[in-house]
Amino acid sequence: MKRAKGSNAKKRAEISVLGYSLLSLLARKDRTGYELSRFTSGARSMIFSSSGHSNIYKELAKLKARKYVIFRVIKEARPFDKKVYSLTALGRDALRTWVASPPNMFSSRRELNIRTHALWLLTPEEVIEFLDNQIAIAETEISELDAHSQYLQEENDITFPPPAQHPLFGTYSNITLERESRKLMIDWCKSIKTQWKRSARARKP
Repeated sequence: MKRAKGSNAKKRAEISVLGYSLLSLLARKDRTGYELSRFTSGARSMIFSSSGHSNIYKELAKLKARKYVIFRVIKEARPFDKKVYSLTALGRDALRTWVASPPNMFSSRRELNIRTHALWLLTPEEVIEFLDNQIAIAETEISELDAHSQYLQEENDITFPPPAQHPLFGTYSNITLERESRKLMIDWCKSIKTQWKRSARARKP
């Protein structure tokens, strides 16, 4: 797939993680600002960006200014009319381009969550390529964590795991957590790949 360059890349950089969260939600269904805010609080905020109600409307205003979203006003017997936001073709293209773009080293877990939420916008080939890139990054990060662990052991003349009272025990525990989380991510990506490949084969005549 050809990657967007120049001005397109700059436009993608101008969209925040929260912005992509909103685009991903609107890609599935038109929603009000209040409905969108429900996905950024409580348990749902573990998947999408956590944000206050006012920030949602600020981000929607930015997306509207870039013509990524539009809204229609619904008259109601309330002090304020209701705005229902929709994704434009331009916004859908921006979201799709971002989801298909190569992931970055040490990118946030939240970013991966949002990309996964919108994987349905991609072709099976694009999904496989994205997941392969994510697996390669996780494997590289594991190697770097192992190298740092080895450095700490040699620098401090100690063998991990250190005693619980040792100053490096917390560091060792953090390294272990990060390493295990990346191993889990690799298994998770491989599982998604298997399901997409199975689905792609089932659609072939």
